[in-house]
Amino acid sequence: MLEIKIERSFKKDILRDKRSGQYSQKDFDTLKSIIELLQKKRKIEKKYNRHSLSGQLSGYDSIHIKNDWLLIFKTDDKFLTLVMLGKHTQVYKKFK
Repeated sequence: MLEIKIERSFKKDILRDKRSGQYSQKDFDTLKSIIELLQKKRKIEKKYNRHSLSGQLSGYDSIHIKNDWLLIFKTDDKFLTLVMLGKHTQVYKKFK
């Protein structure tokens, strides 16, 4: 099982999204279950569209928790690093 590292940007993003009221408790439960699957190195359902990123985010992966709510993360042999959470515009504007 991978050890979880949480970057400061992820902490800020999750607080922002909890305060926004745009996401239900069910959405956050889905996020939690996906993180648990990643931590246990289990397969993620295709509907969540897990894919590797390119460009400045090369080496990172993305999962669509909802259609426009993304989890950006990185894995290696020991760690699952939670990097960012948010809408496409929120996540990718940081890398323009």
